[in-house]
Amino acid sequence: MKTKNIIIVISVLFNIILITYVLLKESHLKDVYSNLSFGLQNDLVQLESAMDYQNNNKWNDENVVLEKIEDVREGINQLMVTGINVGMITKSQENDLWTLYRHFANFPTYTGFPNTKLENNDINELIRLRDDLRSAGWGMDLGYSSDWASFSMKIEDLTN
Repeated sequence: MKTKNIIIVISVLFNIILITYVLLKESHLKDVYSNLSFGLQNDLVQLESAMDYQNNNKWNDENVVLEKIEDVREGINQLMVTGINVGMITKSQENDLWTLYRHFANFPTYTGFPNTKLENNDINELIRLRDDLRSAGWGMDLGYSSDWASFSMKIEDLTN
């Protein structure tokens, strides 16, 4: 009887330790995923800044902007794949990311060659994108947060 009680106590303690470990790991995964969304927002700010710089310098190096657009696309993909793989993404968050991805699919892609020249209508679309990014809250000297509600609201502002 005494050994049976000792085994039960050890089993309960082991389960408590195991549950605590799992909860701490889940919290850590949520923090990592939140930081990934913060990184994507940072890419969007850098894109706005690159477009502003190019606009002020007569678009003498369009490839910088195209590379930043590619960074945004890669960030969206990374956030979506990571979220799905670790089970941290909700259907609403996945829809937000698909909406953002489709929005950026309309812009020119980076070919890897540094001699890409954009047409005037492409430049005008990029200027409009810069303005839309700033009005949504992604731009130099604008604050942004890593919580998903704010991120989702900014995606909606950008894509509407």
